[in-house]
Amino acid sequence: MIKSVRYETFNEGQHLVVLGAVHGNEKCGTAAIERLMAALDSEKLVLKKGTLTCVPITNPRAYEENVRFCERNLNRALYVKDEPQHYEDQIDPILCHILEQADVLIDLHSYASEGGLFSFLGVSNQTEIDFCRHLTVQNFVYGWGDAFAQVLEDPRDAMGTVEYARLHGAIATTIECGQHLNADAADKGFQVLLAGLSYLEMIDAPKAEPVDQRFVKMHSVFMKEEEGEFAQPWKHYDEVSEGQLLATYASGKEVRAPQAGFIVLPKTHATVGTEWIFFGVGTDCP
Repeated sequence: MIKSVRYETFNEGQHLVVLGAVHGNEKCGTAAIERLMAALDSEKLVLKKGTLTCVPITNPRAYEENVRFCERNLNRALYVKDEPQHYEDQIDPILCHILEQADVLIDLHSYASEGGLFSFLGVSNQTEIDFCRHLTVQNFVYGWGDAFAQVLEDPRDAMGTVEYARLHGAIATTIECGQHLNADAADKGFQVLLAGLSYLEMIDAPKAEPVDQRFVKMHSVFMKEEEGEFAQPWKHYDEVSEGQLLATYASGKEVRAPQAGFIVLPKTHATVGTEWIFFGVGTDCP
């Protein structure tokens, strides 16, 4: 069972969908959404127009077990399966139906390595760029889908919540609220939600203005081909030089930076055959 709560106003406006715990061990989004719902239920916060759909726990079993996913990453290969095989496949029809109704999506996540708030930015829609830049976020990563698709046989395997929402006409962003255990991760997520509601003029609050923002374009994805170790304990947004050693396999094979750039979401405990290191380069605002 998936719990979703829908708030309808009497005035026309955008339909904002907010998701938490698409990955079950990323609990800050759930806390942020539950805080938003409590403020609305107590009328400390009032919606002026539009529709808001809140899904605090998108992957309930993974959330209960405190794992990223149970049988399949819910934020990959997100589409309705003709023959469901995994637990997460049963969630797909419910989640896809919710996303098909959205005009705007904010999907709240956190991550394993050290680091703070950032947004995965889409760059094909100027309306989406403007929206994302007004969400109290300073750091952005874009081009994820193109980079990830380079290592996949089926491009649908790169489809997550934001890609599915965009496919059906929404503007969308994944917000990474920081490291899983950051004390302020839920607060950061809550502030993003308020900023989104304000930008869409769904609540009475001043819009957040873009300040000191920086942008990294995804360049490549290194899958973990065999057992190996990082060259050092990489953190998200660590800067590296061209040719710098990133990781070494047990066989002695090395992974080096293809050019000067940034480490994105390094996965220290990645298993063989899964994403290990994302790499990007700094750019101006796309």
